Amino acid sequence: MIEPGLVWTCWQCEDGMKLAEGTPPADAPFRWLHLDLWDQRSARWIATQSGLPADLQALFLSSDDQPRAMGMKDALALVLPDFQREFDREQTEQIGALRVALRPGLVLTGRHHPLHTPDVFRHRAAQADTLDAAGALELILDSLADTLALRTAGALSELLALEDRILADQNVPDTRALVTLRRLTARLHRMASGMYTALYRASEDPTIAPAYGEVLARSVRRLQPIERDVVAAQSQLRLLREELDLQAGQQTNENVYLLSVITALIMPATLVTGFFGMNTGGMPFEQGASGTLWATIFAVGCSIATWLLLRMMGLIRR
Repeated sequence: MIEPGLVWTCWQCEDGMKLAEGTPPADAPFRWLHLDLWDQRSARWIATQSGLPADLQALFLSSDDQPRAMGMKDALALVLPDFQREFDREQTEQIGALRVALRPGLVLTGRHHPLHTPDVFRHRAAQADTLDAAGALELILDSLADTLALRTAGALSELLALEDRILADQNVPDTRALVTLRRLTARLHRMASGMYTALYRASEDPTIAPAYGEVLARSVRRLQPIERDVVAAQSQLRLLREELDLQAGQQTNENVYLLSVITALIMPATLVTGFFGMNTGGMPFEQGASGTLWATIFAVGCSIATWLLLRMMGLIRR
């Protein structure tokens, strides 16, 4: 008998839902298998023992990560976005694909790379009293929506904190933080919009069983405000970036203004010192011990006169 490449399993027993790492009993009224799709045993088990239509098997085992949904009779297959996770850290910004396939009495979930959300719905499945295919589908979709909502709320909170710092004239935030947030919000928007579009089309598909269609419709309604929040985060990020660019422009203008004033004040003195430095005859103040003093007074006086003239013309701010 072929054993699939299991990550964990869950099945219905007399005491409720049982979570384990081994193969569930074949006579269990409900079985949930989370599979490692890099393991070739998973593909062989799905082909011979899953009882899924061939087209749904192909979608479940494909390497295409675009959000998709396909239904046939009482079976359904989905490809949905989720954040990848690493063994040394829980949260990353890399997007992977969670694959879901189900029919009455059996739910399969799989991934090619460790994902964030399976740990969430595994815990929720273990806490449930009973599950069926439609209930498991709703649990999976709710867990994915919760992940999106939490990451979106975190991004919005960080953006608001950065905005408060800017408005309070505190230290300007590192631009790398803004780049990281922009990348995160772009990925959140891609995930939310892709998931929303796929589930909306599936909820309108007459080939999908009504029990699944109702679950999909509820998930679509929940994804709408999440997608709006992601768009709001992107808009807030653009405004924040514009504010930073405006402040940077103002700072540059002030620096240029200061340099221009200094140049204007030093230029007359430079001309005076250049004049007295000429190696020609008949130079004023050439004779006597106080020539350098008078040349210095003349240079400083020219700078003061220039400053007064610029102030009268309104070119120097008070």
